[in-house]
Amino acid sequence: MAKPVISVVLTCDYGVGTPAAWDVLKSVLRALSRQDFSEPVEYLLVESEALAPEALLDLKTILPDLRLITCDAMTSPVMKNAGVRAASADLIAMFDGDSIPHPGWLRHFVDFMRLHPQAAAVSGRTRYGTVKFIDRAMALVTRSYLDEGKIAETRHLTDNNVGLRRAAFLTHPFAETVGPHMSLLRSEPLTRGGAKLFFHPELCVQHDYNGWTDEKEIRRSLGYGVIRTRRLNPELPYASIARLGWFSVPLFITARILHSWLNCVRCAKWYGVARYELPLVFALAAAACMMEAPGMFRAVRGQPLGRTAFR
Repeated sequence: MAKPVISVVLTCDYGVGTPAAWDVLKSVLRALSRQDFSEPVEYLLVESEALAPEALLDLKTILPDLRLITCDAMTSPVMKNAGVRAASADLIAMFDGDSIPHPGWLRHFVDFMRLHPQAAAVSGRTRYGTVKFIDRAMALVTRSYLDEGKIAETRHLTDNNVGLRRAAFLTHPFAETVGPHMSLLRSEPLTRGGAKLFFHPELCVQHDYNGWTDEKEIRRSLGYGVIRTRRLNPELPYASIARLGWFSVPLFITARILHSWLNCVRCAKWYGVARYELPLVFALAAAACMMEAPGMFRAVRGQPLGRTAFR
């Protein structure tokens, strides 16, 4: 087989080991098998030795070229680093096991990186669905922070739906001692070093979403990351606020509500949300941001995130 043009790294970082999680992962593999891309591709699944062997046989019926990479410490940063280090292509596409890529994802990514040699990484658009209001609304609320609406530079990277140059990633890999939702610890060093990060709306995935059950868990982890990242890296924006202790929590929550509202107005049409639906979306955004408080308080106290469905 010729050297692959792109390596696809798959990691499962949420709700792992359940029948529902494996079903969604199978949907991801089916979507990859249907990509409109004819050049050589390498597919890597990073998983534990305990979980993977029996499932891999089933998964390979969907994507026969799928290769298993095992590692001992099954946290999301460790798994992603292991996948990139094992990859043989210069271009890496990275998906979580609950993010289903649209058919043109690989083609759009490779074309973009060939046309923009200065690009170190590019993130795409994440939706939860296009029919149910709660899916459209909460994808807008949670995922639009990096959405530029067009191909444009950004300072953000998303971990579940991103393409990158392997060399750039190896220069600034994931910090393996931190938890989920801390991508700023990777994107900020990249941009500070002169790397160009982009957003591309055609790099679209549909993320599995189960309503407020998922949202509560996501928001607790997000809140923890907001403060924890800024305590680990004082050069991040608003790091000085994170040093205010308990007072930082209401300040961050208020700022995040306002920022979310602005993003909702700016990006509503790209997530299928009508203008008349925005008042209800604003209420949902405020409720979701306030659900970040428990995670923020744990970060203020210097405690770990605690029991979580995230790896």
